[in-house]
Order: sequence, then structure tokens, then C-alpha cells
Amino acid sequence: MKMQQTNIIGDTWKDRRIDYGLIDRINKQYEREAKIDELKGKLAKKKKVKEEKESASNEEQNPKPDKIKYLKTPDELREIKGNYSLQRGIYIIDYEINVPNGGGLILEPGVEFYFTKDAGITCEGRFEAKGTRGLEILLAAKDEKDGWENLCLKGGAEAILDYAKFSYGKGRTNSYSNISGGAILLAAENGLKPSLTIINTSFENNSSLNCGGAIYNYKGDVIIKENNRFENNSAKSEGGAIFNDRGKISIKKNNIFENNSAEMKGGAIGNYKGTLNIDESKNIFKNNTPDDISEE
Repeated sequence: MKMQQTNIIGDTWKDRRIDYGLIDRINKQYEREAKIDELKGKLAKKKKVKEEKESASNEEQNPKPDKIKYLKTPDELREIKGNYSLQRGIYIIDYEINVPNGGGLILEPGVEFYFTKDAGITCEGRFEAKGTRGLEILLAAKDEKDGWENLCLKGGAEAILDYAKFSYGKGRTNSYSNISGGAILLAAENGLKPSLTIINTSFENNSSLNCGGAIYNYKGDVIIKENNRFENNSAKSEGGAIFNDRGKISIKKNNIFENNSAEMKGGAIGNYKGTLNIDESKNIFKNNTPDDISEE
């Protein structure tokens, strides 16, 4: 049988020369693209890990109510004896914490208190809430609608706040039987004056049915040093953020009063026959209604 001959034009060893230079360039291009894809994968993975860490950190600092892991609240808080120091943790407070004259309560960095409606702190001794950046101390309401009472400093009580935050306080009855001091109420008694020093602390969303959406000061001494923030606090009467009733208040520098309100006057600060030392040029007053400061 005779084989049929097939002619393929150009099918010769000479015409089938291989361009190894081209192949090398193509291979290098593939390698570069593979390295780029690998690098992109690593960057994407690194970004995902970073986002997960940031999300976890944010959730740790601002946990959802159903994800908060509360520690058992020590019974010793009901009536402080001597000086009591509470370590970092998240606690539900459903009763009044009492710090008697001669006693002291120290909240260490990272302590978070979530108070129920009728709970708060009454202090006639010493109270310290000294947090750090990233480990602030929080005093807030377990239920924002219900709020909580406040920190009440009576008689010769002394308190210092540093890197703390107060929010959703509703105040308690003052000496005039009015609900005042959403977050803090200072009340002089029996010739004794309470004192309060504040630094690096914020007061947000506190309110009062009378005066002093965040702070009501009756004949006490208050020093607001620097880097404090009063925002979205409100009072039905005077002093959306602070009301000074015959006491003494010194406001140093770099403090911010923003979006506070009162229905009558003193959207940020109301002062009644007290001493108010403040350099407005060194502090920021913004969007307080109906005005920033009222004095009489």
C-alpha cells in the first residue's frame, strides 16, 4: 500500500525555530504576576487581621449589652470600710454604694459600672476614679432610658476624676427637694464642703429635672483642670452642663462645652451667687442653648 504524502508549508526544522528569549520574558512576566498576586493576598490577609483586631477592640470598649461579661459585684461595695480598691472589670450596680466619712473607694483603670435606675454612689469620704488612656473608668446606666442616680458628694467628701466618663445620669434630690446633678451632686453639710477635681474626663447625655445637667454644686469647691468634655447634657431649668449654687468653680483650659441645653438659661453653665473663675478664651463653648453662661 502506497503512503499518501502530506506537504505542510513551512513545516521544516528551519521554520520551527524557537524564540527562547520571548519564552523567558513570558515566564518572567508570569513570575512577576504570581508575586504580585501573592503580595496582594498577604496584604488582604493582613488588612483582614487588622480589621478583626480593631473590631474586637472596639467591641471590648463599647460592648453590646447582650455581649457584656459582668463580674460578680463585691458585697463590700454596699458599705465601704476603710479604703477599698476595686480592680478592672465590668459590674452591674443595683444598689446604693456608700462611702462613709473616713472611708475611701478607689476605682482602678478599666473599671466599668452599669447602674440600674435607682442606684448610685453616696460618698462622705474619699472617691477616686483614676483611669488611663485606653483604660478609662466608666459610670453609666445599664438602661439608657431609665438612667441612674449619680455620684453624690456630701459634707467633707473629696473626689478626683481622671480619664473617666459619666453618661445617662438622671440626678437625685438636692437640699431643695429638686432632682439635680445628672452625673454629680455636691452638697455641703454641717459646715463641711465637698471638693471635686476633674481632668481628662467626659460627661455625655446626662440630664436633670431641675438644675445642673451634669454637675450641681451646692457650696462645694470644684476644679475643672483640662481636657474635659461636656456634651449633650441638659437641664429643665438652669445649667445644661453645670450649675453652681453659691459654691466655687474654677475652669482652667482646653475644656469643651458643646451641645448642652437648659430650658431657662445657662445652656452650658449657670451660676447663682457663687464664684466662677473661667477664661473663655482658653476653653471652647459651642452650640449651647439658649446661651453659654448665665450669672446672677
